[in-house]
Amino acid sequence: MPLAGTLVEGRYRLVRPVGHGASSVVYFAVGVDGLPYAVKIFPPELEARAQREMTSAGRLSHPRLGQVMQRVNVEGQPALILSFARGRVLFERYSARPALAHERKAYLLTLAHVLEALTYMHDNGIIHRDLKPENIIVDTDGSAKLVDFDLSGPNREAFGTALRIGTAAFLSPEAARGEPLSTESDLYGVGILLYWGLHGELPLADADVRVTRDPLESLRVALMQPSRSERLSDAREARRRLLELAALPY
Repeated sequence: MPLAGTLVEGRYRLVRPVGHGASSVVYFAVGVDGLPYAVKIFPPELEARAQREMTSAGRLSHPRLGQVMQRVNVEGQPALILSFARGRVLFERYSARPALAHERKAYLLTLAHVLEALTYMHDNGIIHRDLKPENIIVDTDGSAKLVDFDLSGPNREAFGTALRIGTAAFLSPEAARGEPLSTESDLYGVGILLYWGLHGELPLADADVRVTRDPLESLRVALMQPSRSERLSDAREARRRLLELAALPY
């Protein structure tokens, strides 16, 4: 049912849908304060997922994260009030590929901001667990925010059975096996994004990854080690190496 025009909690007027995921739809909304917001609406059967996102991310506040502000209901459906992130999803923002060949400084800033966001999340014991272009909103200059926390949860959270969490093209080997996820799992996703920035395509499963002479290649290798015991595990250190190799001061 169309929800444009609906007033939520007497404060947020839904304007138009701006994003669709496998489990939710996101509306652009305007608050009574005149500010823009996003309202993420889940189907009724996914109420637990909405609550999980509120629980995992509601206490997080950082300039490089979309903020989860309030748990509400919209026409009987569970929903979240979010801060509005301006820009486009990463793959749309970087249409000229490889991104590091065409817009090197902007793409490096995007990666630095993603690693800044992950540093904060990991310091607070939370793993994003679904790092992918659709969950990274990038502005014109390359500044970025990490969004969408409905799969996020505690570091190395264990479930009763093996549970495959995330998006196929960005899954770490341990995620593909359904093992508990950790900081290394998020950083593997950053490695995939770096690979895409270098080559303009995603690495193919069961195929040899391409290599370049770009100085960032050493960081890409450290982020994409198949064994997490050999993979870079600290987002803060990954950001430091990124800026050092790129010779940029961000």
